[in-house]
Amino acid sequence: MNNLIPGILTVSLCISGYYLSWRSWKKENFKAALLLILICGLTLRIYTSTDGYVHTWDERYHALVAKNLINHPLIPTLYDNPVLPYSYKDWVANHVWLEKGPVPLWAMAASLSAFGNTDFALRVPSLIISLIAVYLTYLIGSRLFGKRTGLLAAFFHSINGLIIELAAGRISSDHVETFFIFFIELAVFVAVLSISNKRNKLYPVLIGAFTGMAFLCKWTPALIVFPVWIIAEILVANKTKWQIFLNVSSSVLGFTLIAAPWLLYIFNQFPDESAWVFKKFIFAYSETLEQHSGQFYHYFQNLGMVFGEIIWIPVIISMYQIFRKQDIWKMVMLNVWWLIPFIMFSFAATKRHTYLLLAAPAIFIILSWCWFYIHEQNVIKNKLLRNIVLILLVALPVRYCIERTKPFTDIERNPQWASDLKQMRNKYDAKTIFFNHEHAIEGMYYTNYIFYTHIPEKSQIEFLERKGYRVIVR
Repeated sequence: MNNLIPGILTVSLCISGYYLSWRSWKKENFKAALLLILICGLTLRIYTSTDGYVHTWDERYHALVAKNLINHPLIPTLYDNPVLPYSYKDWVANHVWLEKGPVPLWAMAASLSAFGNTDFALRVPSLIISLIAVYLTYLIGSRLFGKRTGLLAAFFHSINGLIIELAAGRISSDHVETFFIFFIELAVFVAVLSISNKRNKLYPVLIGAFTGMAFLCKWTPALIVFPVWIIAEILVANKTKWQIFLNVSSSVLGFTLIAAPWLLYIFNQFPDESAWVFKKFIFAYSETLEQHSGQFYHYFQNLGMVFGEIIWIPVIISMYQIFRKQDIWKMVMLNVWWLIPFIMFSFAATKRHTYLLLAAPAIFIILSWCWFYIHEQNVIKNKLLRNIVLILLVALPVRYCIERTKPFTDIERNPQWASDLKQMRNKYDAKTIFFNHEHAIEGMYYTNYIFYTHIPEKSQIEFLERKGYRVIVR
């Protein structure tokens, strides 16, 4: 019952809030409608973020690195004091940790420093960033197709179950992916502004800078911004090749100013670790990483699961609009945004269900635009069938939200092992090492002791005791 009552209250509040938002939209009170969507989106995220432990993949690793960054912001470490030999290639047990970019980890470290070493404090930056991303979806949708499309797109973004779970740290990539999606969307929003206001020469630099921030979250997939922006500019702006070259050059400059300092720093300070990480991600396209494999059609199935099983109806209609030359640059921009990662990741050996989320805002806007298009343009002649499609386009994402956030499932949100670790914080001497502990990474996050999962050899125990450590084998 510990989860059911808060879950029922959360759902009740959100149903009321979204209903009032719909009423406000009907009255064309768009500000109130948007505010209610944001409040409900935040409510769902706070509810899902109240798990009283750090999750296995990958939140516990991000949490520990963020905690260690408080003491040395320019040296990201997992095992802060590796008393035993380790392989720098083993990302779950190494010392210097470069698997993910520093931006989200710095934000998490700042939150832990400000609010204390708690599970919720760890997630506060993601809650804020995830909510701002909902607002950005509204802004992009409104700029492209009007406020009502922007509002419905923001609604779809606010309830997406997978994105909510990311911000809550429940699934892999968690806070890193949340920040990554935000900066990608922010760069695309500036790209839309750039196309609308051709005279502002600062926009290309900002596009590059925000793409650089996305790069410092999750590396090379951030580069998707450039084709999305450049193709749309070519279609709508009728600029000369020289003007396009200058804009792209300005954008590359902005990107370089943000991304290059960190890259130069880590390759200089941690050359082996840096080379290994980038080599691994480059070869992820041809080699499966960590058993994350899948069929070629993996993302075809994934798109329907994450955005609603009939999402291909809006997608196909939006593509058809391009051939009809209706809103061509807008539709091209949105479809390029999701199609490039869809195609690239489909051919890649490594597949993850979160990879396509960098294009989620584009899908939300396409879905929203298509809802109104079907509703008003009579593209489905049969009224009953049309109403069924319109209902399903909304109901399926709502169902997915409930499925992922689990408000009606009595799940354990405060496991005993987490409580035990939190109570250990001041029980032992600082030079204590625990072996054969199932939750080693979590242990180092919740305490200041060193933890290992394996049983030590006698020689290792003797070596550590000579160094003044107290060894405890569970």
